[in-house]
Amino acid sequence: MSFAGVRDGLISTIVAGGKFSSSQVSSCDFGIIELCASAVLIAPGPGTSIRPLTFQGTGSARIKEITWDFSGFVFVKDPGDPTAWLSSLWTAADDIFNSVNRDDSLNGTAESAYISDISRPDVDTYYKLRGVDYAVLRFRVKATAWSA
Repeated sequence: MSFAGVRDGLISTIVAGGKFSSSQVSSCDFGIIELCASAVLIAPGPGTSIRPLTFQGTGSARIKEITWDFSGFVFVKDPGDPTAWLSSLWTAADDIFNSVNRDDSLNGTAESAYISDISRPDVDTYYKLRGVDYAVLRFRVKATAWSA
């Protein structure tokens, strides 16, 4: 399975298994951040690895274990109430974990997948876009598949 195929499986799993709708999750459009109270962006992560599992003495085709690494970001819009905003960050962390955890095959595109971490980049880091503040949660998903 290709990186893009597993990415699509991750997105469909987040939408099917959680509280995020398809209009709130994207791997190609930063514009959704402005349109939602919470938006999820998916990007290639820093740690994809490919490891040959078999050796073909006369050919070049080997079975490989591929661990795709995805970086995810949940942007949570400031609703104007600090208590509600912090509560939304906690809810977003639970929602992203629960959605990926419901189907660790990512809609059949991976042998197994898991969230390796969920974090805030820095407690004091906020983003301002067109006068609106956003807090960000980062998460990473590792998805393993086999390929010839």
